[in-house]
Amino acid sequence: MPSVECLELSLLSKPELCDDLFAPSLSEEDKEQDTVKESKDGFANAEVAKAAKAFLKEQKETKTKFSADSPEPEESYKAKIIKANKLIDEEKALKKAVKEAQVALHLKTKTTIEGLTDDQVNELLHLKWITPLSQELAAMPSAVITQLTSQVQALADKYAVTYSQVASDIKTTEQELAKMMGELTGNEFDLQGLAELTNLLKGV
Repeated sequence: MPSVECLELSLLSKPELCDDLFAPSLSEEDKEQDTVKESKDGFANAEVAKAAKAFLKEQKETKTKFSADSPEPEESYKAKIIKANKLIDEEKALKKAVKEAQVALHLKTKTTIEGLTDDQVNELLHLKWITPLSQELAAMPSAVITQLTSQVQALADKYAVTYSQVASDIKTTEQELAKMMGELTGNEFDLQGLAELTNLLKGV
Protein backbone atom coordinates (compact mmCIF):
# COMPACT_ATOMS: atom_id res chain seq x y z
CA MET A 1 0.00 0.00 0.00
CA PRO A 2 1.40 3.47 -0.90
CA SER A 3 2.41 5.66 2.03
CA VAL A 4 0.03 8.29 3.38
CA GLU A 5 2.53 10.97 2.38
CA CYS A 6 2.68 9.75 -1.24
CA LEU A 7 -1.11 9.61 -1.46
CA GLU A 8 -1.51 13.10 0.01
CA LEU A 9 1.07 14.48 -2.44
CA SER A 10 -0.79 12.80 -5.28
CA LEU A 11 -4.05 14.32 -4.08
CA LEU A 12 -2.49 17.79 -3.78
CA SER A 13 -1.09 17.48 -7.29
CA LYS A 14 -4.62 17.18 -8.67
CA PRO A 15 -5.78 20.73 -9.42
CA GLU A 16 -9.16 21.84 -8.18
CA LEU A 17 -11.82 21.26 -10.81
CA CYS A 18 -13.04 24.86 -10.63
CA ASP A 19 -9.51 26.14 -11.36
CA ASP A 20 -8.51 23.51 -13.91
CA LEU A 21 -11.67 23.01 -15.91
CA PHE A 22 -14.68 24.92 -14.69
CA ALA A 23 -14.02 28.68 -14.75
CA PRO A 24 -11.82 29.04 -17.85
CA SER A 25 -13.68 26.62 -20.14
CA LEU A 26 -17.41 26.54 -19.54
CA SER A 27 -19.44 29.15 -21.34
CA GLU A 28 -22.17 31.14 -19.63
CA GLU A 29 -24.69 28.93 -21.40
CA ASP A 30 -22.95 25.79 -20.10
CA LYS A 31 -23.11 27.15 -16.57
CA GLU A 32 -26.90 27.12 -16.78
CA GLN A 33 -26.89 23.32 -17.06
CA ASP A 34 -27.86 21.00 -14.20
CA THR A 35 -24.24 19.84 -13.98
CA VAL A 36 -23.31 23.20 -12.45
CA LYS A 37 -24.07 24.28 -8.90
CA GLU A 38 -26.67 26.97 -8.35
CA SER A 39 -23.87 29.21 -7.07
CA LYS A 40 -22.21 28.91 -10.53
CA ASP A 41 -18.81 28.33 -8.95
CA GLY A 42 -18.34 24.59 -9.46
CA PHE A 43 -19.71 21.29 -10.66
CA ALA A 44 -22.63 19.43 -9.12
CA ASN A 45 -20.92 16.05 -8.79
CA ALA A 46 -24.01 13.87 -8.83
CA GLU A 47 -25.39 15.56 -11.95
CA VAL A 48 -21.98 15.41 -13.62
CA ALA A 49 -21.80 11.65 -13.04
CA LYS A 50 -25.29 11.16 -14.46
CA ALA A 51 -24.59 13.31 -17.54
CA ALA A 52 -21.17 11.78 -18.15
CA LYS A 53 -22.66 8.28 -18.14
CA ALA A 54 -25.19 9.33 -20.80
CA PHE A 55 -22.52 11.08 -22.92
CA LEU A 56 -20.19 8.06 -22.77
CA LYS A 57 -23.04 5.84 -23.89
CA GLU A 58 -23.74 8.25 -26.74
CA GLN A 59 -20.08 8.18 -27.76
CA LYS A 60 -20.14 4.39 -27.86
CA GLU A 61 -23.35 4.19 -29.85
CA THR A 62 -22.29 6.84 -32.39
CA LYS A 63 -18.69 5.58 -32.47
CA THR A 64 -17.38 9.14 -32.07
CA LYS A 65 -15.18 10.77 -29.48
CA PHE A 66 -16.25 14.15 -28.16
CA SER A 67 -13.55 16.83 -28.12
CA ALA A 68 -13.35 19.80 -25.77
CA ASP A 69 -11.80 21.79 -28.62
CA SER A 70 -14.67 21.10 -30.96
CA PRO A 71 -16.20 24.21 -32.61
CA GLU A 72 -19.59 22.70 -31.82
CA PRO A 73 -20.58 24.03 -28.35
CA GLU A 74 -22.66 20.96 -27.50
CA GLU A 75 -19.89 18.49 -28.32
CA SER A 76 -17.31 20.61 -26.44
CA TYR A 77 -19.56 20.70 -23.37
CA LYS A 78 -20.06 16.92 -23.41
CA ALA A 79 -16.29 16.33 -23.60
CA LYS A 80 -15.67 18.66 -20.66
CA ILE A 81 -18.31 16.92 -18.54
CA ILE A 82 -16.76 13.52 -19.28
CA LYS A 83 -13.35 14.85 -18.28
CA ALA A 84 -14.75 16.52 -15.15
CA ASN A 85 -16.40 13.28 -14.08
CA LYS A 86 -13.12 11.41 -14.54
CA LEU A 87 -11.27 13.93 -12.36
CA ILE A 88 -14.00 13.80 -9.71
CA ASP A 89 -13.75 9.99 -9.61
CA GLU A 90 -9.95 10.18 -9.32
CA GLU A 91 -10.22 12.66 -6.47
CA LYS A 92 -12.72 10.47 -4.64
CA ALA A 93 -10.50 7.42 -5.07
CA LEU A 94 -7.46 9.30 -3.76
CA LYS A 95 -9.33 10.64 -0.74
CA LYS A 96 -10.55 7.14 0.07
CA ALA A 97 -7.04 5.73 -0.30
CA VAL A 98 -5.60 8.45 1.95
CA LYS A 99 -8.20 7.73 4.63
CA GLU A 100 -7.56 3.98 4.45
CA ALA A 101 -3.78 4.52 4.58
CA GLN A 102 -4.14 6.80 7.62
CA VAL A 103 -6.17 4.15 9.44
CA ALA A 104 -3.66 1.44 8.49
CA LEU A 105 -0.78 3.64 9.64
CA HIS A 106 -2.50 4.32 12.97
CA LEU A 107 -3.09 0.59 13.57
CA LYS A 108 0.46 -0.27 12.50
CA THR A 109 1.87 2.39 14.84
CA LYS A 110 -0.28 1.14 17.71
CA THR A 111 0.77 -2.48 17.11
CA THR A 112 4.44 -1.52 16.83
CA ILE A 113 4.40 0.51 20.06
CA GLU A 114 2.61 -2.24 21.96
CA GLY A 115 5.17 -4.78 20.73
CA LEU A 116 8.28 -2.86 21.79
CA THR A 117 10.62 -4.46 24.31
CA ASP A 118 11.88 -2.59 27.36
CA ASP A 119 15.26 -2.10 25.69
CA GLN A 120 13.63 -0.66 22.56
CA VAL A 121 11.48 1.67 24.66
CA ASN A 122 14.57 2.89 26.55
CA GLU A 123 16.44 3.42 23.28
CA LEU A 124 13.57 5.46 21.81
CA LEU A 125 13.32 7.57 24.97
CA HIS A 126 17.08 8.10 24.86
CA LEU A 127 16.92 9.24 21.23
CA LYS A 128 13.88 11.45 21.92
CA TRP A 129 15.03 13.18 25.11
CA ILE A 130 18.55 12.30 26.32
CA THR A 131 20.46 12.75 23.06
CA PRO A 132 19.04 16.22 22.22
CA LEU A 133 19.49 17.36 25.83
CA SER A 134 23.11 16.14 25.87
CA GLN A 135 23.84 17.97 22.65
CA GLU A 136 22.35 21.19 24.00
CA LEU A 137 24.31 20.90 27.26
CA ALA A 138 27.52 20.24 25.34
CA ALA A 139 26.97 23.38 23.29
CA MET A 140 26.32 25.62 26.32
CA PRO A 141 29.98 26.35 27.30
CA SER A 142 30.80 27.40 23.76
CA ALA A 143 27.74 29.66 23.64
CA VAL A 144 28.63 31.26 27.00
CA ILE A 145 32.22 31.88 25.94
CA THR A 146 31.09 33.39 22.65
CA GLN A 147 28.67 35.71 24.46
CA LEU A 148 31.33 36.73 27.01
CA THR A 149 33.84 37.39 24.25
CA SER A 150 31.35 39.63 22.47
CA GLN A 151 30.64 41.59 25.67
CA VAL A 152 34.36 42.05 26.42
CA GLN A 153 34.99 43.22 22.88
CA ALA A 154 32.12 45.68 23.15
CA LEU A 155 33.63 47.13 26.33
CA ALA A 156 37.06 47.31 24.72
CA ASP A 157 35.62 49.20 21.76
CA LYS A 158 33.65 51.52 24.05
CA TYR A 159 36.73 52.50 26.09
CA ALA A 160 39.28 52.33 23.29
CA VAL A 161 40.14 56.00 24.01
CA THR A 162 41.60 56.15 27.57
CA TYR A 163 40.85 58.80 30.19
CA SER A 164 44.44 60.07 30.14
CA GLN A 165 44.26 60.51 26.38
CA VAL A 166 40.96 62.37 26.69
CA ALA A 167 42.42 64.60 29.42
CA SER A 168 45.50 65.26 27.28
CA ASP A 169 43.32 66.21 24.29
CA ILE A 170 41.29 68.59 26.48
CA LYS A 171 44.48 70.24 27.79
CA THR A 172 45.82 70.69 24.26
CA THR A 173 42.54 72.18 23.11
CA GLU A 174 42.47 74.62 26.06
CA GLN A 175 46.00 75.82 25.29
CA GLU A 176 45.19 76.32 21.61
CA LEU A 177 42.03 78.22 22.53
CA ALA A 178 43.96 80.41 25.01
CA LYS A 179 46.52 81.19 22.32
CA MET A 180 43.78 82.16 19.85
CA MET A 181 42.07 84.36 22.47
CA GLY A 182 45.36 86.19 22.99
CA GLU A 183 45.13 87.38 19.42
CA LEU A 184 41.69 88.94 19.89
CA THR A 185 41.19 92.71 20.17
CA GLY A 186 38.55 94.83 21.90
CA ASN A 187 37.95 97.57 24.49
CA GLU A 188 39.53 97.57 27.94
CA PHE A 189 36.75 95.63 29.64
CA ASP A 190 36.65 92.99 26.88
CA LEU A 191 40.39 92.48 27.11
CA GLN A 192 40.21 92.11 30.90
CA GLY A 193 37.55 89.44 30.56
CA LEU A 194 39.54 87.63 27.89
CA ALA A 195 42.64 87.77 30.09
CA GLU A 196 40.82 86.14 33.01
CA LEU A 197 39.42 83.42 30.75
CA THR A 198 42.88 82.81 29.28
CA ASN A 199 44.38 82.44 32.76
CA LEU A 200 41.60 80.02 33.64
CA LEU A 201 42.28 77.90 30.56
CA LYS A 202 46.03 77.93 31.28
CA GLY A 203 45.39 76.90 34.87
CA VAL A 204 47.01 80.04 36.26
